[in-house]
Amino acid sequence: MFLAMVWHAHRRQSAIEEARRHAESEHRLVEGQRSFVRDASHELRTPITVARGHAELIRDSGLDGQVAKDAGVVLDELGRLSKLSERLLILTAAEDPGFLSTADIEVEPLVVGLMRRWSPTALRAWQVRVTAEGTIRADRERLETALDALMENAVNATEEGGTILVGCRADGETLVLEVTDDGRGIRAGDLARVFERFSRIEPDRARGNGGTGLGLSIASRIVEGNGGVIRVRSTPGVGTAFTVELPQAPWKGS
Repeated sequence: MFLAMVWHAHRRQSAIEEARRHAESEHRLVEGQRSFVRDASHELRTPITVARGHAELIRDSGLDGQVAKDAGVVLDELGRLSKLSERLLILTAAEDPGFLSTADIEVEPLVVGLMRRWSPTALRAWQVRVTAEGTIRADRERLETALDALMENAVNATEEGGTILVGCRADGETLVLEVTDDGRGIRAGDLARVFERFSRIEPDRARGNGGTGLGLSIASRIVEGNGGVIRVRSTPGVGTAFTVELPQAPWKGS
């Protein structure tokens, strides 16, 4: 009996050690992948900038129209590659504990500023609706990045003249930021994966709009990192609504 107990104890200890070695190996693998993505994204910046400069010279050199068009295509693809590398950097940074630097943010100026930044970018029927004032505690720069991803998605999902609404409302102790459009919508089978990395709804169209498949994934990481929840509801042919729910910051009395 004693020998059996010793054998089982030894076997359990061996299993624990094996699990520990496996976990350490997985951790090193993940860290290596993050380091590779981070370094590769940094290294891409210079050649992209150089290539873009030459493509712009060719486009503006006064050569025949087809050459200018071809140079324009190259510039579009370089812009997409630049956006991809920047978003990969954000995703890898999101894994670090010091990714966020939080402060109190008033939601009404945040929403109004979002509308002012985006309304000149596309011919849409822009609307803003703020029915609640309040303060949230979040990383402003990162949160604006997340909201920009939702706005970009709304622009890409709508045609000229389509409606995009940005708003804020209260739901108990939670402030809800909304980006709603009346565009083509998302199929029910695709809703579950819209926040996955490199997920593209209607991939051919997304590529034509310069999509990277990372914007909504980044938005999800940022919102969750700030203690919030991001949700989506959509009806094909009717439109899509993204909501970002964040707790109100404690009131600081005098």
